[in-house]
Amino acid sequence: MFKAWNECVIVDLPDLDGIQIVWTPAEAATLLSEHWPVSHGSAYNAALNACTDAMLGTASDDEARRAFVAAAQEAKITMMR
Repeated sequence: MFKAWNECVIVDLPDLDGIQIVWTPAEAATLLSEHWPVSHGSAYNAALNACTDAMLGTASDDEARRAFVAAAQEAKITMMR
């Protein structure tokens, strides 16, 4: 199990019913790779890499969270937190 972020990220993805509460790089990577509305963009690529690196222990969890938030902003995804 991966360490949870200090603060979750809450996103509303159009392909999924209801909001998604994201606590870990693994959850973020799954959303990015399987449910993200766009599969391109510099922030998207950086987030996928940062989350994968955090899962492997070569990047910090905080870096992965920041990258995930940036990818959501790039994709104009509604964030509640």
